[in-house]
Amino acid sequence: MMVKLTAMVLMKHRAFIIGSFIGISIGLFPLLFLISYHYQQQLCSDTIIAAPLAPEIWHPRAGPSGKLVIRALRSKEEEIFDDVSDTSNINIADMQNLLSQKVISGDELGIDGWWMSHSKWNATTRCDQDAKNCTQVFTTACRKQMTTAIYQFLPIEADSGIIGIEFSGKGSSQSDFHWRNKKMDAAINGAQTLLKYTDDSYDIARLLFPTGNYSIMSAQVSKIFPHDKQIKSITAMLTCYGYDGFAMFQDIVIKPIYDDSTTTSLSVRKDRKKCVSSCPKYYKQEDVTLPFDTEKVISSSDTSDTISSNLTLVTHLSIDRMEALQAIADVWTGIMAVTIYVPVQDAKNRNVTQTVLQSSRRKLQEALKKINLRCQCDVIAVYAKNETDEYPTNHMRNIGIKEVKTDYMVILDADFVPCPEFEKRFFQTMKKVKRKDPKIAFVVPVFEGSKEVTASNLPKTKLELKKMARDENPAIYPFAYYSSPLSHHLTNYTKWYTTWKPYKIKKYEDGYEPYFVLSTKDKNMPLFDTRFSGYGFNKIQHTIELMHSGYSLQVLPNVWATHVYHRISSFKKKFLNGPITRLENRIKRYEYVAEIMRKYHIGPCAAE
Repeated sequence: MMVKLTAMVLMKHRAFIIGSFIGISIGLFPLLFLISYHYQQQLCSDTIIAAPLAPEIWHPRAGPSGKLVIRALRSKEEEIFDDVSDTSNINIADMQNLLSQKVISGDELGIDGWWMSHSKWNATTRCDQDAKNCTQVFTTACRKQMTTAIYQFLPIEADSGIIGIEFSGKGSSQSDFHWRNKKMDAAINGAQTLLKYTDDSYDIARLLFPTGNYSIMSAQVSKIFPHDKQIKSITAMLTCYGYDGFAMFQDIVIKPIYDDSTTTSLSVRKDRKKCVSSCPKYYKQEDVTLPFDTEKVISSSDTSDTISSNLTLVTHLSIDRMEALQAIADVWTGIMAVTIYVPVQDAKNRNVTQTVLQSSRRKLQEALKKINLRCQCDVIAVYAKNETDEYPTNHMRNIGIKEVKTDYMVILDADFVPCPEFEKRFFQTMKKVKRKDPKIAFVVPVFEGSKEVTASNLPKTKLELKKMARDENPAIYPFAYYSSPLSHHLTNYTKWYTTWKPYKIKKYEDGYEPYFVLSTKDKNMPLFDTRFSGYGFNKIQHTIELMHSGYSLQVLPNVWATHVYHRISSFKKKFLNGPITRLENRIKRYEYVAEIMRKYHIGPCAAE
C-alpha cells in the first residue's frame, strides 16, 4: 500500500520534481565543471585554472575583409571599449611586462613581437573613451583537429637578474560543442610559457581557461627558477585546440621577479631592453653527432648502364613508404639519390638473437627486393638506434645532397611524384634563362589531389593539369591550398597557369616553403639545418637562408610535382595535435632565426 501511495504522489508531482532536479543540476554545473577541470590538471604544479570575472559576453564576427572583429557587450553603466588601430602613442602595458605589443609582419624576419605561423590571429587594441586605459586583444578561429597558436620569444640577457616570472592573463571561448560532449575533455584553451635554461632543460607554466561558451576569466601563476639554473629564454604561446569555435585572450603579462637582495638597479628592472636581448648570441654546434648509423646499400657506380643526365633527384623516405619510392621510379629514369630511414623494429617482432642493426638491415633488404628501380641510383640507409628516435628529416636531405655529382639537383619529399619528362622540360626552360647564376633557386610548383588521385592517374601535361585544377570540382589544386595557404602562396599559381616563361619571386614572405631545383656549382650553398627533425619548419628554414644569403628565386613554368595521398605520419600528427611539441619546435625556429639575423646582419643585428 505504501509503495502504491508513493507512486501516486510521484506521478502527481512529477513536473515539480523533475524541474527541481534540473534547476539544481544547472546551478551546480559550473562548480562541478571547475572541480572536474582541476582534477584533470592536478598533476601540473605550474598549471592555473582560470577564475571568472564580472560577466562579459563577446561575439566574434566576420568583418568586411574576413577579419575577426570584437564586439564587447556590457551594461550601460560600464565603459564601452572600441578597437584602436594606432597604438604608437598609447602606454598599453606597464614597463615591467616583458612581452612586446608588436605583431611581426609576414615580410619581416625578426624575433621581437608576436609571431603567427600558418594560423591567422586578429590583434586589436581596446581602449576606454579617453584612450588612457588600453589592452591588446587577440582573437582567432579554433579548429577541432589542429592546434591554433601565436607565439612570442623572449631571449633573456645573462645579467638581467631575473629569478622568476609572474604570468597572468584573461581568456574566453565560444564553441559549437554542447557541454555534455565528451570530445571537449581533450580541448585546450589557454596560454603557456616555456622557460628554457642555459643547460637546455625547461619548465612550463600554464594558464588554462574553460572551453565552451564562457565569458572572460582571469588566471595568474608565479614561477621561481631553480636556484642552480640560469634562464636563457621565455617563450609564450596563446593557443586553442580540440574544438570548432573561437578564442579570445587579453591582458597577457609576463612580469620579471627579482631577488631583493641583489643590486639590480631600479632602472634596469623597468627597462625591457635591459632584460630582453634584441640580437641574442645563439650558435648551434657545427659538429653535431646524430644517433644514427648510415650505410650505402646501392651505389650508382655499380650500375652497368651509365645514364647521360645532368640532373639528380634527391629524395628521402621511411621504410614504411616504399610504395612512394616505386611511384617516383616509375616516371624518373635518370639519376637519383635516395635516403631511406629504418626505425627500430618493435622488440616483440624482432628476433632476439639479432642485434638492432642486423634486424634493420634484413628488413631493408626485403623491402628493396620489391622495388623496381630503373634509374641510376645511390641508396643510403639511415638506421635508428632506439625506438624513440625521431625521423631526422633534414639530416636525410643533407645525406642525399652530398651524393649528387650532376650540375643540378631537384629536392623533393618522396610523397611528391615529378611530372613526366621532368628533366627534359627543365633544360628546355634553362635555354630561356639568360643569366646562368648558380645562386638562382628554381621553384617547382607542387599540387595535391583528392584520395581518388593516385600515382597511376596523375596529369601528364600542363594542359591536362590546368583542366583538372580549374574544373568546377577540381580533382587537383595547389598543394596545402586549404590547410596552409601561405606555404606556397608566393609561387603565384594564377600566373603559372598562363605562362611558359620563368618568372621571379621578388620578396620574402614568412612561411614560404617551396621545392627547388638548385645548382651544385655554388660550393657555399647552405645545407638544411639538422636540428629540425620530424615535422615543422624543416624546409622553411632552408628557404629563409637561401633568400638571405643572396639567392634569387624563379618559378619554373613547365615542370611540377604532385603530392600523392597517404596516411598522416605519426610525427606530423604529434606536431598538429600536441601544443607542447609545437612550442618546442617554435623555440628552435626562433633560435634559428636569431642565428640568421646575426650571420647576415639583419635588423637589430645589422651592426654585429
